[in-house]
Amino acid sequence: MDISYLLWLQSIREGAGPVIKALFTFLGSKGASVALVVIPCLVYWCLNKRVGMFAICAYGTSFFCNQLIKNTVCQYRPWVRDSRIVPDAVAKKGATGYSFPSTHTQSSTSLLLGLGWKARERSWPLVLGLALVLLIGFSRNFLGVHTPQDVIVAFAEGCLFIWLTDRLMTWVDEDESRVARVALAGVLLAVPYLAFITLKPYPMDYVDGALLVDPAEMMIDCYKAAGTFVGICLGWYVEHRFVRFATGGLSTQQTLARMVIGVVCVLFFYLALGQLFKAVMGLLWGNFVRHLLAFFVAIAGVPVCFERLDRAVAERFHSR
Repeated sequence: MDISYLLWLQSIREGAGPVIKALFTFLGSKGASVALVVIPCLVYWCLNKRVGMFAICAYGTSFFCNQLIKNTVCQYRPWVRDSRIVPDAVAKKGATGYSFPSTHTQSSTSLLLGLGWKARERSWPLVLGLALVLLIGFSRNFLGVHTPQDVIVAFAEGCLFIWLTDRLMTWVDEDESRVARVALAGVLLAVPYLAFITLKPYPMDYVDGALLVDPAEMMIDCYKAAGTFVGICLGWYVEHRFVRFATGGLSTQQTLARMVIGVVCVLFFYLALGQLFKAVMGLLWGNFVRHLLAFFVAIAGVPVCFERLDRAVAERFHSR
């Protein structure tokens, strides 16, 4: 049934125009994936700290779980299961790791629907978020890189972690000291997680003498997820305990300054220093540290400069 559906979509894709193909390919591109994570960071820094943090936490926990499921089930991609499936060439390059569940769908659900859910006093953010999530999920089938069940389960997973994150943050609000316990539990949970992912057996299937899927490459995304999860846990605690920045009453100039400083700082840690970490520590631990620092800086590092930055921007524009 799932392969038949993908073959039907494949026949439609072959006759689709370049605009449709370009749209669906962009939705699964690395640039779109980065934008998905940047959006809640901008909300966190400039618009509504709590809403942004909620979406970031929902993303971190669901990503952590999603990669655990992927490397436990070890489901091959559709074109490996059936040679009649010919995925979009560009999308195939970015379709790393195993197939089930879809990381793109899980990420977009937790981030976009997470933002919409927390801002649901206005209907349009929730409607827009849901529409984009459904479009991204469908694009994974349309491009031939995921089966319907990959997308459906990932969507359900993202929704589950939105609900769990809501429950968790409500529980923490009842006693602020619980942030430390949550952060510590998250860091400790990453230890058996990485041990299991690293030591578990993986399928070793060969085609024409070549290994079909290299387990070493499949572990990389799990180390990324663990680094993201630990970075969010530590960042949440440090910001809550020591920084405590605010997002209310910002001028347009202050908002723009925060956006620029935040994006530049995070990209510096993720891109420039991230490449150094990978070169020195290897792909597994290098990616772990890279993602840990990027999210820690986004949540706790960048906000440290906001008070001084806001004051400097305000003084400059008042002096004119």
